Amino acid sequence: MRDVLVSEHVIEAGYNLCGIGACLSLIKRNIAGKILIMLKNLEYRGYDSAGIAVITPENTLDLRKGVGKIDDLKNKLHFDQMVGFVGIGHTRWATHGGVTEENAHPHTDCDGRIVVVHNGIIENYLEIRKELETRGHKFRSDTDTEIVPHLIEEFIKRGNDFYEAFKNAVKKLKGAYALAVVSTYEPNKILFARVFSPLVIGLGTDEYYIASDIPAFLEWTNKVIILEDGDIGYVSQGGVLIENVFLNRRVHRDVTTIPWTKEMAKKGGFPHFMLKEIFEQPQSVSRTILMARKQIDRFLDYLEKAEEVYIVAAGTSYYASLHGQYAFAKYGLRSRAVVASEFIEEVGGFIGNKDLVIGVSQSGETADTLLALRYAKKKGAKVVAITNVIGSAITRISDYSIIMGAGPEIGVAATKTFTAQVAVLNYALIKWAEMHGYDMDDVKRVFLNNIGEKISNVLEKANSLAKKLSEWMVPKSNAYYLGRGLGLPIALEGALKMKEIAYIHAEGYPAGESKHGPIALIEKDFPVISIVLNDHLQEKMLIAIEEMKSRGAYIISVCEEGMKKIQEKSDFIFEIPSGFSNILAPLVYIIPLQLLAYYTAVKRGCDPDKPRNLAKSVTVE
Repeated sequence: MRDVLVSEHVIEAGYNLCGIGACLSLIKRNIAGKILIMLKNLEYRGYDSAGIAVITPENTLDLRKGVGKIDDLKNKLHFDQMVGFVGIGHTRWATHGGVTEENAHPHTDCDGRIVVVHNGIIENYLEIRKELETRGHKFRSDTDTEIVPHLIEEFIKRGNDFYEAFKNAVKKLKGAYALAVVSTYEPNKILFARVFSPLVIGLGTDEYYIASDIPAFLEWTNKVIILEDGDIGYVSQGGVLIENVFLNRRVHRDVTTIPWTKEMAKKGGFPHFMLKEIFEQPQSVSRTILMARKQIDRFLDYLEKAEEVYIVAAGTSYYASLHGQYAFAKYGLRSRAVVASEFIEEVGGFIGNKDLVIGVSQSGETADTLLALRYAKKKGAKVVAITNVIGSAITRISDYSIIMGAGPEIGVAATKTFTAQVAVLNYALIKWAEMHGYDMDDVKRVFLNNIGEKISNVLEKANSLAKKLSEWMVPKSNAYYLGRGLGLPIALEGALKMKEIAYIHAEGYPAGESKHGPIALIEKDFPVISIVLNDHLQEKMLIAIEEMKSRGAYIISVCEEGMKKIQEKSDFIFEIPSGFSNILAPLVYIIPLQLLAYYTAVKRGCDPDKPRNLAKSVTVE
């Protein structure tokens, strides 16, 4: 790939949060309703406006868009009354230009014959826009996207056919983008292009789908072509054509069968995706362990040969990585978890060709994680990916990938992918430790025998307790989450969940640090959630609890059953069954914290599936 076409600034910033949904019927069946469903299926990505455009049977353009949520716009704009056999839709998160109807997608050319939807950032749009304006093009919005239909229009005026004009237009763009385009010039095609912004093709029965994420069309097909950077082409009655602008030739992309059912991407009777996904963890962890067994050998080989091991991630994935660091250290495997956005500054000068960098990402498209891994590759390091999405960007730049078995995670706040990531790292450690003479029988017995049933038991017991405690948490504005050793990453992740979805300022701290400043904030009934494992740090956790309680804190402890000293000092208790006070702790200790955050959010009137200012699949550094 030619890195010169895309600056690091765009790699970092160009992964915006929008959703693309497009459909072409090969049997002249109305597709407007399906595009609407695709956009609904992508709501988890976050958006502030939406729109749909179809080419009507009379070969005219019907475009409707506006500011607001899809259900409200459906009633206002009557999306379900649109008629067409090919069309595109979009949910927009504002980047260039404010939240207005004019800036909402799709966008058209001057004549209203070419219509475009776009995710990402076009870095040189101002330069192109000024050039087009000198040629008489009139712009209606403040977006970078609108230059694309006008640029295509300009090349058509110069004698190019529709696809040739699109290719020439794309070659002028610098930045990160996923594009889908339809036109009355050739009403039986959807054109597409991808550079550093996810885009996939769904192969349905008598239909093609193009989307920014697989759940958009999963209820109709699980046959997917995952486009790679530089891919450009179209779907039509004649099939799928894909070229690559970096390679300057046609390319073949395999059809991947995604092992998810449409039910896996639906709420399944739960009020929110997040709660459904919390309760899916018995299955998702068990499935991930089964899949890891088949993928772990090469990973172990990389671990064995590495001089230094770095685990790179962002957000929840970073806390899973931090658990990996702590767990590896218990068995003498030196590693370092690094926040992806700080990777180059923090350790970039140390990376060499004998090192291993493990990239952990739920979506496989996390911008800052990808940037860190590309840097590591340039420095000669080996790169292994742990991700939930087959064929994602992280898998394509890695030397080896481990795919988790979590299934699609629709809720913005990661839950089941956190425990799946922990499961992969734990399984790798167990196998590595055995290779190096450690007795792992006790840990393996708990980990590999009916782990799903054990997680189910914790869910059942913690659910009602979390509901009860959430009533008390509703008026609170601050909380501390304390842990030591293997309990610290759990505390950090628990705090993140509370602030992500319930908007309560929650901070995770090493319990030993709590007296070095944070304790100054403690007052009567200040919530302090303590993660207490039954290990050599239990007594030190007890000291931290006593320090907090003596200042009036309300102590909520997540601890192993039978820990009487901790329970006597606690005001509220979540009991965890014995056998998990080791590297397995996050698999069950996190569950009460996930449930507490969920129920607190709901009782505070927040939507846990769509927390404000956040979105799912990709991030901006």
